Amino acid sequence: MIRKLTQSYYAKISFICICIVGIVTGLFSYLCYGLISRQNVSEHLSDYNILINNQSSALSSRLASFSDFFHPVFSNPDAYKALCDLYLSPNGILPNETTDILLDTMSALCASDSYCCGMLLLTRTGRLYQYDTKYVSLIPLNLVRTTFRFTPYQLQLIPDSKISEMSLDMELPASHVYGLSGTLFRYRGDMLENLGYMIALYSTEEFSNILASSGLEDTAEFTIMNDSFSVIYSSSGDYASTDMEALLAQPYKNAGANVRLLSSPEGKCYFSSLPQNNYNYFTVYRLPAENIPISTAQVTLLLLSLLLPLVCILLYSTVFRTSGRKVRNILTSMEIVGRNNLSYRMALPKGNDEFANIAHSFNHMCDELQKNVENVYLFEISQRKSELYAMQTSINPHFLYNALEQIRVQILHGNREKASRMLLLLSKMYRFQTKRNLFISIAEECAQMENLINLYAFRISECEYDIHVDNGVKKYGIPKNILQPLVENSFVHGFTPEQDDGLITITVTFSDTADAICFTVEDNGRSVTPEELKLLREKLLQPVLNRDEENGFALSNVNNRLKLVFGESACLNLSLGQDGAGFLVSFSIPPVLPEDLAASYSN
Repeated sequence: MIRKLTQSYYAKISFICICIVGIVTGLFSYLCYGLISRQNVSEHLSDYNILINNQSSALSSRLASFSDFFHPVFSNPDAYKALCDLYLSPNGILPNETTDILLDTMSALCASDSYCCGMLLLTRTGRLYQYDTKYVSLIPLNLVRTTFRFTPYQLQLIPDSKISEMSLDMELPASHVYGLSGTLFRYRGDMLENLGYMIALYSTEEFSNILASSGLEDTAEFTIMNDSFSVIYSSSGDYASTDMEALLAQPYKNAGANVRLLSSPEGKCYFSSLPQNNYNYFTVYRLPAENIPISTAQVTLLLLSLLLPLVCILLYSTVFRTSGRKVRNILTSMEIVGRNNLSYRMALPKGNDEFANIAHSFNHMCDELQKNVENVYLFEISQRKSELYAMQTSINPHFLYNALEQIRVQILHGNREKASRMLLLLSKMYRFQTKRNLFISIAEECAQMENLINLYAFRISECEYDIHVDNGVKKYGIPKNILQPLVENSFVHGFTPEQDDGLITITVTFSDTADAICFTVEDNGRSVTPEELKLLREKLLQPVLNRDEENGFALSNVNNRLKLVFGESACLNLSLGQDGAGFLVSFSIPPVLPEDLAASYSN
């Protein structure tokens, strides 16, 4: 079946196209599926990212306002004194009045926050008391030294595992709590005396309530840990151990903003960590990858990626059977015309379908092709290109003659070092001349002019030059060797060997309207008479390839090349220098890139 459907050239191409369409569709579907899947994951995880941000913000707010939590103690002299008496008491025995004030203070503190479920008071002498909100009592406990170290005057976050280790007699006021530790101090002169620590116990139910109010499915595990990877809160209730440190350390694949795709013993999961560097804790969630459902867009894309190649094959088979004969007729006609039989015309089929339009277009194309081939315009285009190349290459022997003549003069006068440097400059220039490109950039042309001026400067005792080119025009194109004859003309006809103040000025700028590039080449050499100037202007109008005389040859060459490339408006303007002395040549060309100029002549 496949062999039959691919027996003709058109059928093979069409079949290959269908295969390419299938492959491209598969690749495109794969890429789109990945993008849609990534977007689906990102949208699905955005709610989880908001949730851990809310949990982190809740804990951050509590830490930030912790100093305000104890404000009633420090603002009430009686409460502050009662608390200091307890911490300074050697045995913890206080008068009843002091104890009542202390209990009222603790009760007021816990009542100010619905999630505060108790207090721990730890003295510097190692005595530990627990305030129980249930019994409104202050219970002494036996302190057990733990690995947790309290830092004076620093807010610390304590997980319930460390709180439970402080005393074996302690009964936690909630199933899971965490503590915020502050320092109790008093002033002794100008010094602060650390009396101990006050630890407020908070229930982790606050974070569970945030999770419940979000309305998210119970498919992700939310955890809050300190920088030692001790669990502050776990939505799964696993406070004993955690593999978060190992998950954070393994390589990961980025799955979106702040979300990683990790491998865990349970399988792949999406993992996000939100650090809070100010308080040394971070909030994370872990969501198994299989818990993210496939979106409707993904299912639709899969169906389309399967149906599209099948539909293409079906359409191809149908079209192939109904249009094979007409296609073979077109191929036969193209083969005949391809054998240079431009007089052949395709027989027009009946009807007005696409094949009839192709036949009409084919015959019209043959008519136009025959006219164009027979049209002399193609020959004229080719002739213009040949003429431009001939005029460009005609500069080379003319320039070589002048340069070698100057080197010969230097050798005759015994200036071997000058002759050697002139030969070096000449070799650099002819290395550039060996390139057969017709067009170069203005920057390259000006660089060549600098070498040319340095070469001819050996003729006179002193010669200076000033090349000013706007940065914006350097990239645009110009026929090769346009400026060379103009500069060479100044040395051959303008300067004398005795002249010691020779100056050549080359200026290339945009016109005022920025639609043309203006060139000027000026020297302060010998001034031409009005009669000579008139004669030069007349010679510019003569065909350069039909002239044998030397005077005016270079200017005619440049003038004809400019008009050949840019039109009649791009011609040389000859005049005296700005001060009425010397010689000045100017012209303007449109801003066109070198590759565009080359392309226009190639076409």
